[in-house]
Amino acid sequence: ISVEELEHSISVKIAKEAVMSINSPGTLFKQSQGFLETKVYIAGLPRKVGNSLVKQINPRLDGCIRAWNLMNQGHSGVKEVIQEKQSKHCLVAVGRGSFYPGTGMAVFQINYNNPDSAEDWLINVTMTIRPSTDTGVMFALVSNETVPLALSIVDSNSSDSQKIIVTLGKNSVAHLESKKLCTPRKVQVGLLVTKQQLELSVDSQTDRSNSEHLSILHQAMMGSVVTYLGGVPGVPLGATPVTAFYNGCMEVKVNNRQLDLDEAISKHNDIRSHSCPLIMQ
Repeated sequence: ISVEELEHSISVKIAKEAVMSINSPGTLFKQSQGFLETKVYIAGLPRKVGNSLVKQINPRLDGCIRAWNLMNQGHSGVKEVIQEKQSKHCLVAVGRGSFYPGTGMAVFQINYNNPDSAEDWLINVTMTIRPSTDTGVMFALVSNETVPLALSIVDSNSSDSQKIIVTLGKNSVAHLESKKLCTPRKVQVGLLVTKQQLELSVDSQTDRSNSEHLSILHQAMMGSVVTYLGGVPGVPLGATPVTAFYNGCMEVKVNNRQLDLDEAISKHNDIRSHSCPLIMQ
């Protein structure tokens, strides 16, 4: 793929064959202290951009680019930037899911109100996970400096299994143990919570709780909560038992809506939104 600026147009070619010609009302470059200067964005556009620039779609690229050659300078400049960032390296083989490298999280603003039911609110989370480490927060609701709900993976006393736990504030209210999660297999996890009951499921196992601590969650849900995937922000020590970032692959659906990490309010730059490294067996 090549993009060239001609005298009065911009030409886009694929495999050396022109597929698009865009009339250019002016030059792409401007003079600045004796040099020609322009801004180049790779794989997306800045967040603050005029509506007239592109159609109302999400124009960010989720893929891999090889054989760089910018302004006939080869890959100089680009190579130095990418070489220092592991998250920018091309994966040999990829599959479905988002990859969390254990260094950050994604943030969503989700409305959990349930107008179609007598329930004031509903939290219905289903996820497919393939963790790479044995401890980390997968899903959490944060209210101010508290964590009224968190779904985490933690190390078990057994050498060949881990536990998936649900915590309300500081208290663990449900947990299920699963055979070694850090393997090539994917695990299905479900969490259904109302103000009366909480149900955790992992593959074919289920644990239910009507803990008195659900009142803490109900109070938070009557206010404002922020949804975090892959970790929790800096909260006071002891606000929640697990604070480690999740490391591994994960697909998440909340109240029947598949979450797209490109639509997050914020997302750590090392998280790969739609590319999960495959484990060669």
